[in-house]
Amino acid sequence: MDAKRLAILSILAGGIIVQVALGGEEGGHAYEIVERDGAWQLLRAGEPFYARGAVGWESYGLLRRCGANSVRTGANKTGLDHVQDAGLTAMVNLPVRGERNRMNWDDEKMVADQEQRVLQFVRELKDHPAVMFWVVGNELDRIPPGVPHSPRLWQRLNKMAKEIRAIDPHHPVLTVVGTGQYEQKVQEIAKQCPDMDLLGINAYGDLGEVTELTRKYWPKPYVIAEWGPTGHWQVRRTEWRVPIEETSTEKARAIYDRYTKVIQADKERCLGSYVFLWGQKQETTHTWYGLFQDGLATESIDVMTYLWSGAWPQNRAPAVLTLDIVGFPDKTRVYLQPAQSYEATVVTYDSDYDPLVFQWEIRPEVVIPKDSYAGGGEKPAVPIPGLIQGDGSAQIHFTTPGKEGAYRLFVQARDGNGHAGYANVPFCVRQKE
Repeated sequence: MDAKRLAILSILAGGIIVQVALGGEEGGHAYEIVERDGAWQLLRAGEPFYARGAVGWESYGLLRRCGANSVRTGANKTGLDHVQDAGLTAMVNLPVRGERNRMNWDDEKMVADQEQRVLQFVRELKDHPAVMFWVVGNELDRIPPGVPHSPRLWQRLNKMAKEIRAIDPHHPVLTVVGTGQYEQKVQEIAKQCPDMDLLGINAYGDLGEVTELTRKYWPKPYVIAEWGPTGHWQVRRTEWRVPIEETSTEKARAIYDRYTKVIQADKERCLGSYVFLWGQKQETTHTWYGLFQDGLATESIDVMTYLWSGAWPQNRAPAVLTLDIVGFPDKTRVYLQPAQSYEATVVTYDSDYDPLVFQWEIRPEVVIPKDSYAGGGEKPAVPIPGLIQGDGSAQIHFTTPGKEGAYRLFVQARDGNGHAGYANVPFCVRQKE
């Protein structure tokens, strides 16, 4: 930001003088993290700012209308322009490569080259009005199981953070970590990353435990950089070791509880959060993490709208309470015979009394590559045609595939007003022994 276009505002608050730079006509706002009476606070141009955000790259206008004020996205000017146009701020993911992408933190030239590339993004984008935070790497500690991350990782990231702050002192810098071996990692970061302004956490079913450890070991504030439904590694599994997915309603309830009981509950250290995912993706299934399904808004978006804005949408998504294959109440051991007929029933509720249309399909279990990370390399399973009888209703008969193996029965309930609820149940086709 051009110094000639800065106005300096001194704020006396809780005995602390904070210098806040105000952006000029073409520049962005400056952000400052301050401590007041034992509580940390983010200031935007001198005014308190709490991040109500989502991770995503689309539908920014709807995100803003739902009451959000921020989005976690990439370091791309066109994308940031869209963020700005929607009236949102951006937690910007800088392109920092990790060991799982063949980064060698002991190679001085490789480290220096990457640092210069990242700093160039900062120089080019630092005055963009949408920029709020710089993220120096996402889960760079996550590498193949059993392989420890480089002992130089945090020192390298701290050096990068220091360089970023020298170029742009007006936007706080953080790195984001996952939750495996979290207690050890957060202590390492606290010791080796003194130039990080805050810490970013990615957590799901263990969000409460992780935030407690953060408050215990990290001396500064934090932001929940990614959170949402219970992770596929945190749920019950079938006897053939595939995870059992929650219904869209169960996910919405979990999201409500985590936001109100964990995120909002920490008024001293947490500066905001980013729910995952404002879009749709393949990871374990094509339904697990997206808050949209086939472009339709789910119940979790209704919940976030209420939590962000204090008001429910005028028309709400249908609730999906249960999905059952008749005669098989234990979802850990649904074994069906090949090419045989079975019955399935879904129980739903629509608070607006909209007539619901049901879409059913059977897909094989997704083959997950051994080196897959966050869904990378996964391909959505293709529905098998001709197996559903009675599609469109809440109760159907279906024929199992003739080939033995692992499958899932999916259902989607649509209300005709842009909303959907969903569920699936895994089953294993095998001949009776």
